[in-house]
Amino acid sequence: MALDKQVYIYSVDTSAFFTQREGLLRKEINKAKLKKETEKVKELDESFRNIIDSNVHLKRKLNPNSLSIANKVSLFESSLTRTLGLKENNTYEDVIIVETHYYSIFDSLIENGFTLNDEEYVPFTASAGQIRTKKTVFMKKNTWDEVKQTLMCGLSEDRINNHYDISKNDKRLYGVSINKYLAYLALCSSATDLWEGFNIDRSIVVDDFETSINTTVDYVDDVTYTVSRRKMDVPINHTDGCGMILPKKSKKAFMVRLPWVKGLLVPFPFNKFVDEKNRFLIDIYGKKHDVIKEKIEVIFTKSQFKMWKYYQSWDEYKSLYKQHNCHASLTNTEEDELSSARLCYQMLQTLTLISEEELDKLVSVTRNEIQETVSNPEEMLNLLGATKGKFEDKNNLQQSLYIYPELLLDPHVKNKLKEAKASLMRKVYTGKVKVDGCYTFIAPDLYAFCEYLFEGNNNPMGILKNGEVSCVAIQNGEKVDCLRSPHLYKEHAVRLNVKNDQTQEWFISKSVHTSIHDPISKILMFDCDGDKVTVSNDNTLVSVAERNMADVVPLYYDMKKAPAEKINRNSIKQNLKRAFSGNIGIISNDITKLWNSDSVDIDLVKIRTMENNFEIDAAKTNYKPVRPKHIKQLFKPFNKMKMPHFFSYEKYRLKPQDRKNKKSKRTTEPWTNTTTVNRLKGMFPDVRIRFKTVSDKYEFDYKNMIHQERTKDDLYYTILDKYKELNDTKWMLSSRNKSSDINNSDHLPVYIYIRNELLKIHNDPYYVADVIIEYLYSGSNTGYKTTLWSSFGDIIVDNLKKNLESRIKTCERCNTVFSNVRDKSTNSRKYCDSCSLDVRKEKVRENVKNLRNKKNII
Repeated sequence: MALDKQVYIYSVDTSAFFTQREGLLRKEINKAKLKKETEKVKELDESFRNIIDSNVHLKRKLNPNSLSIANKVSLFESSLTRTLGLKENNTYEDVIIVETHYYSIFDSLIENGFTLNDEEYVPFTASAGQIRTKKTVFMKKNTWDEVKQTLMCGLSEDRINNHYDISKNDKRLYGVSINKYLAYLALCSSATDLWEGFNIDRSIVVDDFETSINTTVDYVDDVTYTVSRRKMDVPINHTDGCGMILPKKSKKAFMVRLPWVKGLLVPFPFNKFVDEKNRFLIDIYGKKHDVIKEKIEVIFTKSQFKMWKYYQSWDEYKSLYKQHNCHASLTNTEEDELSSARLCYQMLQTLTLISEEELDKLVSVTRNEIQETVSNPEEMLNLLGATKGKFEDKNNLQQSLYIYPELLLDPHVKNKLKEAKASLMRKVYTGKVKVDGCYTFIAPDLYAFCEYLFEGNNNPMGILKNGEVSCVAIQNGEKVDCLRSPHLYKEHAVRLNVKNDQTQEWFISKSVHTSIHDPISKILMFDCDGDKVTVSNDNTLVSVAERNMADVVPLYYDMKKAPAEKINRNSIKQNLKRAFSGNIGIISNDITKLWNSDSVDIDLVKIRTMENNFEIDAAKTNYKPVRPKHIKQLFKPFNKMKMPHFFSYEKYRLKPQDRKNKKSKRTTEPWTNTTTVNRLKGMFPDVRIRFKTVSDKYEFDYKNMIHQERTKDDLYYTILDKYKELNDTKWMLSSRNKSSDINNSDHLPVYIYIRNELLKIHNDPYYVADVIIEYLYSGSNTGYKTTLWSSFGDIIVDNLKKNLESRIKTCERCNTVFSNVRDKSTNSRKYCDSCSLDVRKEKVRENVKNLRNKKNII
């Protein structure tokens, strides 16, 4: 999907809601801190805390001065923006994000809402990612009242609160798990495209396919903290988060979003199972459906329909869906060319048994890739993101490089290339190395699901046996290492890839399909709702992984269920605060310390991995295990241990905003060659970019980037002077945005402001862009042109399309660029991939229509 379609909203922290007295007191505290008056700071801080605590019942006002450019954030096109009618590149106040710094103010905002310019705002939602950063989304009350039925597909808090589950031994469980409810509601803000052509009447929801697999596990007791190996029946929901769509509707897997519906849809020809005998399916509400008569194209599963129990039937949901103008969205559609396989430090650090020669061979692909990148102009373009992927998904600089690779000679692009190469080197030092294989969605054996669904077979065989996977990108009979992030314990699943006539007939997408007889989901801890895995057939990796996985079995623990509560301001407040206190990053770091210690205590890794999974669920379940004293003692040595040395290259590297805020660099353990990832630095000697290979191939002329040459009159210099002023002072516009680098070209609100200010002088963006381009490229040809590219990059792309028309091919329907002169294989094409598909569908419909007309004539 295109991520360039975005609107802007404001994100503030709780200090934006200070009363006048609180604000003055806070300033006094800051002054005392500067003067290092420690006692005064303590005294003032105590007074400040007492005041905000006493104001907990106050309906606070958001300071309008907080709504500055520095506090603007991007909101990608989503179901939320479409429902609210928000237009691209505009700024709105309908939705405001609030980051919690002071819990007393947070309590007040949740309980009472707040006002801005006499408009009332109410708590709306918080996604899982927002919860991790203590952020909550508020919406203008009038707006919420207008769109509530659409976003909630006819549900209300009262209906959810009054629901009870009669199946729970006559114990009436009212309400919902609050943080789950908030997360499901937040699905509407996921970056998505509208799913054109979706017909909800041609869809049903069926029960998931679950079985038990008898396998050996390491059972970690969350009370006693004992680890015991046992053979037991492990329940597995094979279709957790996964549904099916007929290949005629989509040959690619993609993630779907409807109100309360989330998951992965995988193309599968389930219609081949449908005949007169097997034409009926029972939905999750017990209703029988005629798959042929209803022309079913999409089969959702119960695990995808998050709030199913609050509707009386699928028919009711469909009726409310249409009544309230809800719509379906899609995102993360499977790529035409799968991403290459890359490892990360977590996957490498668990390979403790690996020789120097094996590690050197494992990283050789990446080392060769870097050598190519610094010497081959085509690989330089690839590093900058200019060649692979859809043209419309690239930013303006990448699109321009695709059309005009001569831009590699521009000092600004040279700087970008140096930055990209330096970033690449830092990443490989921390374990991000390329290996043979691919990165793709993970899906179950849907053939087995259809045997269960249509034939009533509760013990289906499926296509894949235990220990087998099927990925079309890997050759038949090759062993693969399946890997997923986060990778905490030893989670290398070495399997045999099966690719034959049967798998190619039934498995349409490029997903990796797993066997229903295999506990692989308990090893990699995945759902099938859009999780992606690395599938590598690298012989060295597979061999080393097999050795390191000897006598390793999946971990297993009894996870707790989230309790149902009634939705109200207090329950939202309490549940969010509990979730804010979670920190899975600390646990992940602790596990890294364990793996990089002199002697790895594998049982401690198992225990910390168990704690990690309970920590993730704690926000929903309100349960965290309590460490026994003797276990605390075992962890003590690691509490003082610093992170391994390889963290200094990337994770602990000082960023520009850190230097600006005078943060000190975090220290790591001294370098040692006894751990796997630390050894990488010596295997990648630094290399310089050979720009001469570019100058030997290309000649750059900036005039290809302009619309026309402009006369240097008073208007010309007025624009130029204003540009210089805005460029020199842009840091002031974003200086308060602590989480953003002021030199980051992605902080687009600043550049939209600059563009609008320049267009006030002259309203023709082509004229303004020509003036700036001529100044920057014909004079000093500076290496700093971020403001130009971020403010008028779209104009440069348009100019290049026009001036270099003979170099590119544009789609005759949508005008997007789909090939260039370097791509010899598309000379005869007229349309991009998307429009080609539309044209083929139109031709099929036309042929069917003509055939019907002929029959009628006869």
